[in-house]
Amino acid sequence: MTESTAGEIVTSETVGPAVLHEAAHALAALDHGIGVLYVNRSEVGLESPGDLLERGRHHGAIAIAYAITALAGHAAAPETGLSKSDELLLEHAFFLGSWSDPPNETLGALSVLAENFVLEHREEIENLAIALDQRCSMSGTELEKFLGGKG
Repeated sequence: MTESTAGEIVTSETVGPAVLHEAAHALAALDHGIGVLYVNRSEVGLESPGDLLERGRHHGAIAIAYAITALAGHAAAPETGLSKSDELLLEHAFFLGSWSDPPNETLGALSVLAENFVLEHREEIENLAIALDQRCSMSGTELEKFLGGKG
């Protein structure tokens, strides 16, 4: 038996890859304690990381959370690539983490974490993508209610 990748598993015949991409970002953010202001078919608005610092989260934990959030969209729909905002979020995550490891090694490790997240949450991502495709957009409150209070 060969091992499947996140992109091979998270597929939907009813929604396109862009919606899967944004659904994965939104779910990863909430699952990692990052507040979502809104999500639509083309972007996710995230709360400032300053709020997480105020709640006593360590810079490294916040950096990993933001990196997984940035990479989850690509992991769910590899053909979508990384958008400019994904790259910027990832850049901020690297800055917050202040990692001394080589960037490519760190990116590789964080990509594996994002793919594992997508594999573990594929049904939730697909369900959110279908709902998002039908509704066009959701506020952070609507998103949390839809997901049963995550966040």
